[in-house]
Amino acid sequence: MEKEELLQTPIGKLDFSPDFCRACDSMHFNTLNDITSILPERLINKEGFSYSWLGELSAYLDKRGLLHLLQQP
Repeated sequence: MEKEELLQTPIGKLDFSPDFCRACDSMHFNTLNDITSILPERLINKEGFSYSWLGELSAYLDKRGLLHLLQQP
């Protein structure tokens, strides 16, 4: 899957755990683009954020060579 297509795919259609998907719903994230388009400090301060959620996200992005998208521009 191309980078842009992956970033625009609904999170529920990607290979994430049910807990990750529920957390995304509670934080109002529908796509990876929704997550990667906000500043890291805003992400960490969102209600529903957890470091286990961040770990799953980081592992997913790293496996696809996209971990840099979580860095502040």
